[in-house]
Amino acid sequence: MPGGTFVMGSTPPQMAHGIELCELEVRATQCHDGDFIGMIRAEGAAHAVTISTFDLDRTEVTVADYMRCVSDAACAPPDMSPDDPRFARPDFPVTHVRWDDADAYCRWAGGRLPTEAEWEYAARGPEGREFPWGNVYNPHLANHGAFADDRTDATDGFVALAPVGSFPDGATPLGLLDMAGNAAEWVADVLEFDTSGHPVGYDDTPQVDPKPKTAGGGFHVVRGGSFQDGAMWLRGAARDTTTLPRPPWVGFRCAADVR
Repeated sequence: MPGGTFVMGSTPPQMAHGIELCELEVRATQCHDGDFIGMIRAEGAAHAVTISTFDLDRTEVTVADYMRCVSDAACAPPDMSPDDPRFARPDFPVTHVRWDDADAYCRWAGGRLPTEAEWEYAARGPEGREFPWGNVYNPHLANHGAFADDRTDATDGFVALAPVGSFPDGATPLGLLDMAGNAAEWVADVLEFDTSGHPVGYDDTPQVDPKPKTAGGGFHVVRGGSFQDGAMWLRGAARDTTTLPRPPWVGFRCAADVR
């Protein structure tokens, strides 16, 4: 990823558009609930961030990749049956792993988890795309879900996980795959909360290579949306988290400093 400057986070009109995307879903009446609006507000304030050149995996780490680390006794096994066809295919993104397991894998592989800023820069580019492929949502360019009682949506060709790289037309201009959908992705940062328990957004101060936030909440940030998420969560600026230690919809990819 060549270094550059981009605007991280969302402006008020961009947040409003996220809500508009939500209102197209089956559970549109819930798009103004407190928790949902809190995560939208956590995308602000939009601010300039300069990122140095870094390396990033083209795809999410696969089950086959991760199991090599397990075989080397450097990673804990994922919390799923090795015969489970829903999650254990070698070419699927590995899920059912803790943030600490993802961190351990990236270190074993000679890298690290990307910072939240690096991840968003990779997904949006210096031009600030709304989605990895551009500014118009296309349900055929990602393995997505739905904001409905049944969160699966097979209209993209997959009910649940897909082999990594199954949507080449949804790649970023630099060729990064599955930055929206399939498995959501752990990043290095922790989501910060205020004293009232509401997620905290960004300040508007320009930053250069921001360090990962490591305090203020305890739950790590998840980016990119998954096969269970609708368009709103597939936006490059969308932030999420989970209290589950080994969620079946969250995987990761690794970054590395350029030497």
